[in-house]
Amino acid sequence: MHKFLTVILLVLLAATLLARDLTVRSNNSRFDFEEISGGSISLPIDTTGHFLPGLELVRGDIWVTAATQDPLFRKLSVDRIEPSLVERWEWRDGNKELHIKLRDEIHWFDGTPITTNDLEYSLAVWKVSEDSQLYGILNDLSYVEMKTLDDKSAVFYFNRPFPEFTGYLRTGLLARHIYEGKLGLKPEEVAVSQYSGKPPLEATSGPFYLAEGSEKGKIILKRNPQWHGGKGSEHYPLYFAEWPEHALLDEIRLIEEADQEERIEMFLKGELSMLFNEEGATTELINDAKNGNYRYEFTPDGSYYALILNHRNDFLSKSSLRKALRMALDVEKLSGTIGIGSTAALLPIDVRTAFLQELLSQIGEFPYDPGRAKELIVSAGYGKGYTLTIKVHQGVDKKFTDMLVKMWKEIGVDLKVERLDWGSLLGDVYSADYELAFFRVEAFDYPEITPWTVENADDLKTGWEVGYVNPQLFRIERKAATEGLWKDRIPYYLGAMKLWLEDMPIVVVSYSQKITFWRQELNGPVPGSGELFDNLAEWFVH
Repeated sequence: MHKFLTVILLVLLAATLLARDLTVRSNNSRFDFEEISGGSISLPIDTTGHFLPGLELVRGDIWVTAATQDPLFRKLSVDRIEPSLVERWEWRDGNKELHIKLRDEIHWFDGTPITTNDLEYSLAVWKVSEDSQLYGILNDLSYVEMKTLDDKSAVFYFNRPFPEFTGYLRTGLLARHIYEGKLGLKPEEVAVSQYSGKPPLEATSGPFYLAEGSEKGKIILKRNPQWHGGKGSEHYPLYFAEWPEHALLDEIRLIEEADQEERIEMFLKGELSMLFNEEGATTELINDAKNGNYRYEFTPDGSYYALILNHRNDFLSKSSLRKALRMALDVEKLSGTIGIGSTAALLPIDVRTAFLQELLSQIGEFPYDPGRAKELIVSAGYGKGYTLTIKVHQGVDKKFTDMLVKMWKEIGVDLKVERLDWGSLLGDVYSADYELAFFRVEAFDYPEITPWTVENADDLKTGWEVGYVNPQLFRIERKAATEGLWKDRIPYYLGAMKLWLEDMPIVVVSYSQKITFWRQELNGPVPGSGELFDNLAEWFVH
């Protein structure tokens, strides 16, 4: 089970949804393939340096490995996983065994077939490399082992039902015949080898390869003419009849530029094809975009603004009072004070998933009802009022805290605001030295039904796990985990979220959105139709 993770101003991944038909002009006629094939684009990215799948150290590295390495599974939305290198998979034994079969036609750049031998080597590397994204789960007691059945089939074994494990396999593989066979690297030597920043060309499996001459800050990706394509799912390819014989772009340049003014100037000059989430300059850029110079769109970034409640506090330990605090908030108005791209929310479930919409249609909105909130506070014996203190970062907009104070004042709760630097704020929350705290927090990649909770009182060690224990939620979760398909888990999620709303362990205010600007000549599944680096091969310039 994922635990609650707090992140500070973290731009998360946007969900991969189905792209629009990229081959259709505005007048409904179609581009032919040659018109949308080829071209070069430049994108700004974070720092880079480690380009081995499963061993990426920073976000910029993921852009490179996602382009150069096809993953085992792709993410269509946060709760929907589809195969890529994998052809089919099946959960057995109550979701304690994951059986997979790799596609037959997949191969490395040098033509060597991709097999379970590569999977076995990759798992060995990830299991001994502390920087690996899979290090934690492969060394967790939930995971037992992986056994190969033949060169295309394998079985993963677990100690508990673990249907979310496929979400950990959204990564490419390491070519065993290159890293071990040619370079002689043992699993424990791969992460620290000289090849981490410049992997051998032969070890490429994706639609692009890392071009010779690429260096930190200036990465060049070239179209891979040997690419085996994306036939692993009905959604890959999307709309191109000629797929997978061709990737659509000849070249993608990934440019690291830390100075915001320089990035914006490069974009306005046409030297960058996109801009992402330029805080502080968003309003000016939007106004310019409205003149038709370029396009923009807001999309969820997978994070939420939430009020964290310390249940060790006598007042906050009562579910009726936690509900009263939420019912006293006009979240539409409150979210408007957080900033551009903040949209009112109800549940801490990733807004990019189809699962959330189904839940909301059955649960309904939580009422804004200050009168009822006041009644709950009086019934709990706090008719004379109560005082709470909230700790926030010193950069939080005063309009937000002033409005929060005003709304709770109406129901008899006096709120004191204490502003701290990040170090002090994190230290206080980690040591549980707070009553309320306000954070931008991470949503979950997998549809968790027990967010911000711990199963046993003995686990209550830090302020992140704030004393909220609900055994019923964990019983529901364990039952849900035995269902192999996410749609079969929805009834359990529905019941759990209704229970969650009755308890209100935290107060979600809004979900955060990122904004992407892009040049008029660039078309493709951007930005609202998918994770940008998941769809590099589907972009085109016309």
